[in-house]
Amino acid sequence: MQSSIQSSIQSQFDFAHTREARVHGTPQVPFGLYENRLPEMVLNVPAHWHEEFELNLVRSGDGVLLLDGERYAARPGAVLLIPPNVLHAAYPEKGGCLRYDALVFRPSLLGGGVDRSVTGCIGPLARGQFGVRPPVTPDAPGYPAFAACADRVFSAARKDTARDDLLLKSGLLELVYLLTEGVPASPRPEPPDNASVRPALSYMAEHYMEPVTVEALAACCNLSKSYFMACFKRAAGMSAIEHLTQLRIRAACEALSRTGKSVSEIAADCGYQNLSGFNRQFRRLTGCSPKQYRQAAQKEGAAAGSALSPSRIP
Repeated sequence: MQSSIQSSIQSQFDFAHTREARVHGTPQVPFGLYENRLPEMVLNVPAHWHEEFELNLVRSGDGVLLLDGERYAARPGAVLLIPPNVLHAAYPEKGGCLRYDALVFRPSLLGGGVDRSVTGCIGPLARGQFGVRPPVTPDAPGYPAFAACADRVFSAARKDTARDDLLLKSGLLELVYLLTEGVPASPRPEPPDNASVRPALSYMAEHYMEPVTVEALAACCNLSKSYFMACFKRAAGMSAIEHLTQLRIRAACEALSRTGKSVSEIAADCGYQNLSGFNRQFRRLTGCSPKQYRQAAQKEGAAAGSALSPSRIP
């Protein structure tokens, strides 16, 4: 069976859509497991959404998790379950590195049918009717149960066998049980800022390689420029221009890691007409030059290739 474990350097984010278009897993293995190291592997996970659940477990470092416009600290040990279609993002603290595991799985993994556990708990959770619960941190009441359950889920996902999928399912159902305890299901409207700026997020993801202005982004959201800028910052955690820059440099990192194109070609492909401007922004966000980044990515890729050679696969 092909392993569902994938490196986040294999981008989870399809730059053609802010709504994530990547298919996670298969009908037989309806989940994808990702090991994220920010900014070592990619700069960050920019604001996006997808139709699957996502379970996060922070392993080390410090960062910020953005969920439906709310900012939460990402601290070691934090456990977070993100319902489908929730706008979310992850960023490391400035100068730091955030390492976390992410399991992206289809609602079908939790089971189907019309029994009361599905209609009363799993269905409402998938529709966002329990709201977005903040990350469960080590100082939260009942944390040991959350942490033990999350560890079992990720351990089973890494083993990647049909039998271990049973443990994965049972662990996810236990997490749902813990997360919904004492929380009544009720309709949850999307935060207005998120709904307002989603057209701009999608536009930037599709047109980041072209000239983009704040005025054009505001127009596609039918908002005034000043109101758009305020809404965007609340929803995405940064200004629209900084988000655009993050998308461009992230795309450049992908190209440097995966293609043999020259730095000048990559800069042009990512929307930069001035090479010095591209180099300056790249160094600001990554801490190194494009050439240094490519060398480091190639070295890591060679090491990963050796580690995953047929003789090393369990």
